[in-house]
Amino acid sequence: MRILKDEKILRLLKKDSEAGMDLLIESYGNLAKYIVCQKISSICNEQDIEECVADVFVDFYMQIDRVDLKKGSLKGYISIIARRRAIDKFNFTVAKRNQVEDIEEASYNSIPDNAPSPETAMEMDETKSFLLKEIEMLGKPDDEIIFRRFYLEQSVNEIADAIGMKRPAVSKRISRALEKLKTRMEGNL
Repeated sequence: MRILKDEKILRLLKKDSEAGMDLLIESYGNLAKYIVCQKISSICNEQDIEECVADVFVDFYMQIDRVDLKKGSLKGYISIIARRRAIDKFNFTVAKRNQVEDIEEASYNSIPDNAPSPETAMEMDETKSFLLKEIEMLGKPDDEIIFRRFYLEQSVNEIADAIGMKRPAVSKRISRALEKLKTRMEGNL
């Protein structure tokens, strides 16, 4: 039964992304929020939690072409993305507050040194440069919205206030801009 529902959601996402996202969030939004809350509710406020949950679904949508229901359910995919996003948010919040030393080892897993090799760093710089050019090609105000959201890591509310738009309009522009970027960049990276 779950497989049929997951297939329906995937088909709808590919046919009508907005309706598909609504159904995906309706089906798995509480799960994502539960996982995120378990990881970050002790150090983040409700708005941060909501932003993190929203990012889970943006990440899922950006990876939709790699989803294979033979390898796992949408519940599994959402769970993994939610855990990763929550851990990233936790780490970012801790670093931002300069409290890394105060965290007990039991509640914070040590992070291995994942410094990229010079070749990888160069490739990452080239990819970043290419991505920035693609973002600029989106035009105003989409380029500014995407830059603020993903480079400055501003919340949707902060972006809406900064550029004088309503929050739903900013969210919709982010969704559409990401779809444009995904289409443009397929095969280029």
